[in-house]
Parts: sequence; structure tokens; C-alpha cells
Amino acid sequence: MNTYVIAAALIKNKEKYLIAKRDSQKEFNPNEWEFISGFIEEKETVEKTILRELIEETNLKGQIIDSGESTSILDKDTRWIIIPYLIETNNEKFEINPSDHSEMLWVKAKSLKNYKGLISFIKIFENEGWIK
Repeated sequence: MNTYVIAAALIKNKEKYLIAKRDSQKEFNPNEWEFISGFIEEKETVEKTILRELIEETNLKGQIIDSGESTSILDKDTRWIIIPYLIETNNEKFEINPSDHSEMLWVKAKSLKNYKGLISFIKIFENEGWIK
């Protein structure tokens, strides 16, 4: 079984949250919706990772408001260790990086469960008290 460690962010702007649809050429979960996330690079803190990913994937800047407990998710033959962050941004005008995503949307909390691929992450963010 392979194990990967990633930082994942719930990006908030007012009362909406940013979600992104993975590019069709992605190795893991192509065409599924996700929250902004990324692998931790060598000699990089988790905080730097998630803020870097936010800029790389959306061209948005944000402020870390909170961090949560790491959580393990099993997906087929892969274990994902997720380190969650709540990030707030004052700018809702994102730029899609086409090598990562095909679409992005700002969505109200009550609508998040309508998007395939988000459920495991929604549970993590709900457990942290960030989504109600």
C-alpha cells in the first residue's frame, strides 16, 4: 500500500468555499471535484505548502486561519494522510491553472455535498467545525 501526505485547504471567501474540478489527465481522481491541496515538498513546511498550492492553482493569496488534526483516508490501495487548513481570502477572482483543474467554483456550504469527490474532505472540515 502506498502512503501519501498532503495539505488540503478549505478556502473561504465571505460565506462561500472554493472547489476545483481536477483535470481529465490527472493520475488520481480525474474529473472529480476537490478542495485545493498538494504534496509537501522536501524541506518545505506544511503551511508553506498549502499557501504555495493556493497561489499555483488559483493565483489567490490567503491567510491561514486555523489548522486541524491530520486524518488518514484509505482509497483502494492508497493511504492518504491529510493535514487540513482553513484559509480565508478577500479576493474571489481566481485564475485556473489548466494543468491542475478544468473548472473552479465558489459554493455555499449547503451545496458542497452535490459535487462528486468532496465527501471525505467535507467530513474532515466538519469535524474541525469549519463547515456546519
